[in-house]
Amino acid sequence: MYPDLAFLILRVVIGGVVIPHGLLKLGVVGKGGSIAGVAGWFNSMGLRPGIFWAYVATLAEAGGGLLTVLGLGGPIGPGIMAADLVVVTAVAHWPQGFWAGGGKVGWEFPLPLAAGALAIALAGNGAWSLDRLLGLTYPDWLLPVWLVLMAIGAALALGVRSIRAPKAA
Repeated sequence: MYPDLAFLILRVVIGGVVIPHGLLKLGVVGKGGSIAGVAGWFNSMGLRPGIFWAYVATLAEAGGGLLTVLGLGGPIGPGIMAADLVVVTAVAHWPQGFWAGGGKVGWEFPLPLAAGALAIALAGNGAWSLDRLLGLTYPDWLLPVWLVLMAIGAALALGVRSIRAPKAA
């Protein structure tokens, strides 16, 4: 068994897939996205104020993804990515059904990313990480406290949306 190699592969793939989604919001990759554009989209879905949630999503995806790839910060990066991906799944992908295709991206894509990020947060970064290389350790209370904070943040985002989402005609 090679658990440290498995953690490295999981971290690089999950974080490496999510980082570009954050960079897309900054217009760094893709087709010229912008924080203002994301904020407008979030506002239209009821995630208000959209500018706040756009910055949260950008930080969670680009920053959380980078921390995860590097194996730095213990559960902080993967925890924030998992919370972000739960919100993304509920808000943008769940209504499109399970399958991706035909111009839709269902929840078959973001849900496994959320689960992978949560698994990394729970299991740790493994030996092949900057945490280990730098000799960083974290108190036992950090993981449960951080995951509770991330769950509260996700619930807050979904709660705001449920109150402010446009009503179906």
